[in-house]
Amino acid sequence: MASVTHASDLGIDLVEGKPQQLYRWFLASLLFGRPIQQEIAVKTYHALIDHGLTSPKHFAEHSHEGLRAILDEGGYGRFDHQMTDAMHEAMATIDREYGSVSHLVSSAADRAEVQRRLEALTGVGPKVVEIFLRDVPAELLP
Repeated sequence: MASVTHASDLGIDLVEGKPQQLYRWFLASLLFGRPIQQEIAVKTYHALIDHGLTSPKHFAEHSHEGLRAILDEGGYGRFDHQMTDAMHEAMATIDREYGSVSHLVSSAADRAEVQRRLEALTGVGPKVVEIFLRDVPAELLP
C-alpha cells in the first residue's frame, strides 16, 4: 500500500463525479483521519461498504451495536465506541442537513465553506478535511 492512500487506491472514482463516490471518499477520510494503520482503515472501509453503509442515510439508520461490530471486524477494536458515536452523528447530520456529501460540497459558496461545514461535523477535524479535500477534483468544489 502506498504511504498515502488516495481515493483511486480504494476504487473510488472522484473524476467521474458521481455523488456516491464523494460519500465513499468522505467515509474513507473519516477512517484515515484517526491514528490507526492505513491497512486497518482500508479493511474497515471495505467492511462498512460491504455491509451496505453506502450513504449517510444508511449509515445514520444503522444501529450503534451493528456499527461497532463492523468496526471490530475491520480492526478498530480499541476505537469502536468513539468512532461509532462520532461517525453515526456526522452521517446523521449530513443526512438531515444536506441529504448527501455531494450536496454538502456543491451547495457551499466556496472551498472555505466546504471546510467549515465539514469541520462542524462531529469527529471531523482539520486532518479529515485535509485528507478529503486533497483528492476532490477542483471542478467538484465551488
